[in-house]
Amino acid sequence: MSKLLLLFAYPFVAAAVTLGGATIALKNLKIYAIILSLLPLILLLSDPVGWIGAEINYVWIPALSINFHLNVDALSLLFLCLSAFVVPLALTLAPKNKTAGAPFFYSLIFVLQGLLIGFFTARDLALFTIFWEAILLPLYMLIAYFGDTEGPKIALKFLIYMLAGSALMVAAVLALYFLSQNHSFDIALLAQSAAQLPHAAWICAIFMLAFAVKIPMFPFHAWLPNTYYQAPTAATILLAALLSKAGVYGLFRISWELFNPFMVLWSPWLVSLAIVGVIYGGLAAWWQNDFKRLLAYASFSHLNFILLGLFMVDQIAHSGAILQSINHGITITALLLASSWLAQRLGTTDMQEAGGLAKIFPKLCWFTLLFILAYMALPGTNNFVGELLILFGLFEQQPLVAVIAGATTLLTVIYMLRAMQKIYFGIPASLQNHKYVANKPDLSVLEVILAGILTMTIIALGLYPLPIVQIAEQATQNIADFNVFK
Repeated sequence: MSKLLLLFAYPFVAAAVTLGGATIALKNLKIYAIILSLLPLILLLSDPVGWIGAEINYVWIPALSINFHLNVDALSLLFLCLSAFVVPLALTLAPKNKTAGAPFFYSLIFVLQGLLIGFFTARDLALFTIFWEAILLPLYMLIAYFGDTEGPKIALKFLIYMLAGSALMVAAVLALYFLSQNHSFDIALLAQSAAQLPHAAWICAIFMLAFAVKIPMFPFHAWLPNTYYQAPTAATILLAALLSKAGVYGLFRISWELFNPFMVLWSPWLVSLAIVGVIYGGLAAWWQNDFKRLLAYASFSHLNFILLGLFMVDQIAHSGAILQSINHGITITALLLASSWLAQRLGTTDMQEAGGLAKIFPKLCWFTLLFILAYMALPGTNNFVGELLILFGLFEQQPLVAVIAGATTLLTVIYMLRAMQKIYFGIPASLQNHKYVANKPDLSVLEVILAGILTMTIIALGLYPLPIVQIAEQATQNIADFNVFK
C-alpha cells in the first residue's frame, strides 16, 4: 500500500475505532484517541523530505475526467505536518459536560483530519473542491453539539457563511473544465492556461472570495468572534490553527498557481485590505475583556498579517507567509490550550473575574507568559523569523506598508500584556471567587507535558527555523512562475 494512501485512510479508520469505543471507559478512550492520533505525526516526521513526491493517482469518475489524485510537494508537506501536530493536542480537550458523546467527538476530529489530508494533497480540482466543502461538516457538528448554549445557532450561522462564500466555487471549477482545451480537472494542466481563459478574472475572484471567507480576510470575518467563543476549545483550535490555513493554502495552490497575473495586478488592493485587517483585529483585541474573545481577534489580526506576505509579489514575503502560517498554528494552539486550562479552574475566561492568579497557578501563569511572548514575536521564539521575513519582503517594494505593519506589532504587545496583567498579576475582582479558585490545582502532569512540548517546539523553531524555511522556499518556487518578481 502507498504510504500516502495509508496516511489518508488512517484517520478514517481511527474515527471508526473511536466511534465504536462507547463501551470503553471515558478516560481510557481519551488515551486511546491521543495515541491513535500520533501515528500520522510519526509517519511524517520520520522522513519529512522523503514524503515529497509521494503520489497516488487513480481514475475515479472517468465520464467526468475526475481522478483520485493526491500528491505531496513542499507546500502540502508543511501543512500536513501542522495538522498532524495540532490534532493530538485538540483531542486532549474533550468537553466534560457531554461525556456520553466523547466517542462521537473524537471520531469527528479524526474525520476532519482525514479530509484535511485529502485537501492538502489533492491535485484534481474537482477532488480539491469536494474536500474543501466536506471539511465544514465535522466542524459544524463539533460546534453545534459540543459548543456552548448558543452552539447550534452559531454553528448554523458559520455553515451558512462558509457556503455563501464558496457558493459560486463549483461554477468556477466547471467553468475552468469546459473553457480549457484539455477538458481536465488536473491542477497542473489547468495552471498552464487558466489565466488566459475567457472570464479568468471573474473565476479568480470567485476562488479568492471562497478562500478569504475561511481564513478569514478583512472584511469577511463577521462569523469569527462568536464562532470561536461559542465553539468548544478543541473546535476553536481546529478553526484557528487548521481551517484558516486551508484558506491560506488555497490562495497559494489555486490563486497563485493558476491565476498568477491577476494576483500580481490586484496585489496593491489586497495588501491594503490585509493591513486594515491587521489594525482592526489588533484594536478589537485590545478592547476585549474575555481572554478567548481576545484570542479570536488576535488570531484574525495575525492571519491578515500572513496575508500581507502572501499578497506581495515577492518570494521572500511568500516564504515568510508560509513559515508564519505554521508558526501561527502552533502559537494559537498553545494560547487556546492555556485559555481552556484557565477556564477549567476559574469557570470562565472573563478577565474581569480573574486577577492575582500567578500565586495560585504559577505553572499555568509562566507557560501562558511564554506563549504570549512567542505570539508577540520575541526574538528566539518561532513567530519572530516568520514576521521578519514578511516585513523584509514588504520593505523591498512597499516601505510605507512595512513601517505600518511593523508598528502594528505594538498592538500585539499591548493587548497581550494587558491580558497577562489582568488575569495573573492584577487585583482579584472578587475576593470570594479568589478563595474558591485557591482550592483548584495547578497544571496536571499531562498539561505540563503538553505545555512543555509546545514550549520546546516554539523555542526550537525560533532558534533553528532553517529546515522549514528551506522547504518554504522550495514551495514558493513550485507554486508560481516567480519571473514576475524580477
